[in-house]
Amino acid sequence: MKKIWGILFLLLALVCATGAQASQTTVFTGGTVYTVDQKQPWAEAVVVTDNKIAFVGSAHDAKQYINEDTTVIDVSGKTIFPGFVSTHDHLIASGWTTLGVQIYDAKDRADALAKIKSYADANPDKKVIQGIGWDQSMLGGLPTARDLDAVVPNRPAIILDNTIHDAWLNTAALKAANISKDSKDTVPGVTYWVRDDAGNPTGVAIEIQWFQAYIDMGAWDPETMIAESAQMLQAIAASNGTTTFLAPGIVTPNIKDVHGGMETDFVVAMDMMQDWADTGKLKMRTLAQPMFKSTTGDPQRFVDFGIKMQKRYNSDMVKVSSLKIHPEGNTIAGTAPFIEPYKDSENRGSFNVEPEVTKAIVTKAAKVDLDVFIHTDGDRSSRAAVDAILAARKINSDNRSALHHAIWVHPDDQKRIIDNKIPVNSTPNFTNTFGGGATANMQLIGEERVNSSLGRYPHFARHGVKVSISADVPSTPPSMQAPLYVVTGATTLLDISDPKSTPFPPNRTPMTVEQAIRAITIDAAWQLRMEDMIGSLEVGKYADLVVLDGNPFEVEPIKIAEIDVLMTMMNGTFTYKKGDETTSVTLPDARAMTAMAEFAHMVFCGNGLPVGHDHSNHTH
Repeated sequence: MKKIWGILFLLLALVCATGAQASQTTVFTGGTVYTVDQKQPWAEAVVVTDNKIAFVGSAHDAKQYINEDTTVIDVSGKTIFPGFVSTHDHLIASGWTTLGVQIYDAKDRADALAKIKSYADANPDKKVIQGIGWDQSMLGGLPTARDLDAVVPNRPAIILDNTIHDAWLNTAALKAANISKDSKDTVPGVTYWVRDDAGNPTGVAIEIQWFQAYIDMGAWDPETMIAESAQMLQAIAASNGTTTFLAPGIVTPNIKDVHGGMETDFVVAMDMMQDWADTGKLKMRTLAQPMFKSTTGDPQRFVDFGIKMQKRYNSDMVKVSSLKIHPEGNTIAGTAPFIEPYKDSENRGSFNVEPEVTKAIVTKAAKVDLDVFIHTDGDRSSRAAVDAILAARKINSDNRSALHHAIWVHPDDQKRIIDNKIPVNSTPNFTNTFGGGATANMQLIGEERVNSSLGRYPHFARHGVKVSISADVPSTPPSMQAPLYVVTGATTLLDISDPKSTPFPPNRTPMTVEQAIRAITIDAAWQLRMEDMIGSLEVGKYADLVVLDGNPFEVEPIKIAEIDVLMTMMNGTFTYKKGDETTSVTLPDARAMTAMAEFAHMVFCGNGLPVGHDHSNHTH
């Protein structure tokens, strides 16, 4: 009997050994390691076993992990950091506006039509032909549906202009979207259909009048467009060293339909991200938030949807653990709510989501362990957010609801943020000279409030508030997504895309490099409730790291953005290697990226006309 049991145990051991997969160990050694671990800030080597960090320490001690099956990577002269964490980048669906034929370089109307025809002929299976890149100067005036009919006669076609504000549709598209003489203009003279003398639409939609038509004609294909957009944007972010990101709202044409299209598109997108995670295609840990940007939405219904999403997506790779509220317009458009009127005006701005609705959502969410991140531009919006978060803290003392952007914060509310350690996310380019923001803020709000209330995120970081910084793609172009680019902005107060930029606000002390690095690693991870898993290089945490061709602590802050990312590892797998064709990245046309940024800023933040868009003659 003992012999039989011995044989059985042997067979069981053989089966287990056959079924088990050997651990994979990678040793990074020879360089400098910045861990962001206060107990051991610096090291010489990191050992990764499977998807976890097994060792952080000296190069000598790391040798014990090396054998004939170990992968050893010599990083001499290089620097290893924790994988970068972005708490505010829309890297799932926001690239859909730039899909299709690119006609930016067309010489004239005939050349533009030839490019469109060539694309349509090469894509016979596309139900709707899309594109981007025209303007009136190129076409010699406004185009018509008949012009487009000549090259795409039998299926809908929609070509966005080079700002993504206006669109050119053919007759098939107008018919598919039920656009006729009886179709109403959203805001006559501002957001409208161009019409002939008889009132019939001629084929051009001005100032996102085309949004609903885009959906109705069947152009919006979430499963295809979300995939194409996410693949592009996440490849860019991985090449920048990003290993975890939060999408605070998934940008689709349905984003404002809070209890309808927003929910549908959210599930489509997150199911896709889960599938990518399950099949090893996901390049970053992906967190996302349902977004509330509605004057009529129901707070409890929104929170209930959040609960469902929290239960549905709850892994360390794909997760929903918080919600987003977008309650306002923006300062530059004169719509963000302020405590005191805009300069030389009686205007105080207004809310899309009233403070009592924000508080209702935040407190209801606190009862079910959901944090809420609140977009705040005007100081009255920041005050409403602080009020709501403090109310939530009475329900749940560990509530980590946060102000996102916190562009303007009244001094009284700055004190409340510091005293209560309310977390803050900031986009440095929203408070410096980027896009003419400095001039506009000085003109609209005035120097006194600029100096006291604009872009106070370095002040918060110095006083112990957990601050994260990020680019907010696509409200800034994808080319600016790089966390090191954002660090440079935060540590210089410069718009580094402009060689003539000067620090702004001029009386502000920027973040230190250490503070800014924490804001893209451990403090960002804390805001996402993942500080025990990522954000620093410590034994037992996930193997999320980045190898840099330089040390941010050893160069001038203005040079940090120039440091190359050589490798990005997420969950023990390389998602980017410089020079490796399998992880190479091709940026979309720079003009498309700029247009996407302006468009996103308008959709998210604008209640009125986009800044800089000339509606007197529709030139761009």
